[in-house]
Amino acid sequence: MSTYNLNISINPADIPPLKTAGYRLCIAKRVNGKYDVVWSGGAFNASNSFAWNAEFQVFGALKFQPGLQVKAATNPEDIKFGQSVLLDRYGVMESATGLPNTSGVFQVQNDYDPVCIGVNAKLGGAWSPIYLSQQPLASGVISLTPVEKVLIWFDTSSSTGTMLVDAVTNSVEVDFTGKTSQSVTYASDPNTPGDGGWVVDGSAVLPTTYNVDTDTFSLESPSAPLLGKLSALINHQNSVLLTVSASVQFVKPAEAQEFMQYALGKRPKGVQTWDFSVAGDIVRSKLEALNSQEARSDIKFLQDAYLGVLNSFQDSDYKEVTFEIRIHGYCGCHVFSLLGSHTES
Repeated sequence: MSTYNLNISINPADIPPLKTAGYRLCIAKRVNGKYDVVWSGGAFNASNSFAWNAEFQVFGALKFQPGLQVKAATNPEDIKFGQSVLLDRYGVMESATGLPNTSGVFQVQNDYDPVCIGVNAKLGGAWSPIYLSQQPLASGVISLTPVEKVLIWFDTSSSTGTMLVDAVTNSVEVDFTGKTSQSVTYASDPNTPGDGGWVVDGSAVLPTTYNVDTDTFSLESPSAPLLGKLSALINHQNSVLLTVSASVQFVKPAEAQEFMQYALGKRPKGVQTWDFSVAGDIVRSKLEALNSQEARSDIKFLQDAYLGVLNSFQDSDYKEVTFEIRIHGYCGCHVFSLLGSHTES
């Protein structure tokens, strides 16, 4: 099962006005061709990491009420792609049946009263709603198709579990198709906190307004000062001189998964990029210093920071740690790499 990693960086100068104005960092996940519930909405820092797997639950709720919190009326039940859950005539979600597959679809059969069907997904180890059908299902079967796309924005009126109203402004959609890790950076208009733009993969992305009812996006027109800030952020990101990549192989795949979750919450001070992904028993990481100084000192700082987190992990029963150091020119080109490894006996 793939683990998806999302890192959201926020221009440090924009954090005080955003927090003073009461903004929350919000994320929604796409289900059945739309976004309609806030998956995560809460506090934020300069760097914010989120990780999840394709883990889902289904539940029933009495109605969809825009602007209010989702309230489940039935028990939630775990479900996997290819499976089906029966909401029986007593209003109880029964255990999922059927063989799991890779179809990307699961179903709920409603034998109860008319009810809205919802989906929970796990984010950072906690379940929260990602979808609720806006119309009750009277009877029969509803197919549910979550996809690995997320919508990101700042909001003063939404929090985790809020059902979306009308339109979401100043948002960016991030597509994980073919990827397991994505990083974005946000900057506010200097004169209007919350009206901002995004940097994705080294390029400025104009903010969009997402229309909940029609599932359409419309581009917004950023101000000249905002475009200037985005340009400065891109230039800064492209001027990063050094990247340290680390790879650690654990004895058991479960330990690799646990370490990734542990490390994402242990970003050391002074580290700008702290990205992790897992494949089987191997955890790969990308590290960059916040204020790059001199290559040799940056290498030691990043390696020490990484090893400090690795060695503080209680289940650090690993076979090998490998570092790769890449030094870039201002154009971002690769100059050379150094390889080194450390093996536990």
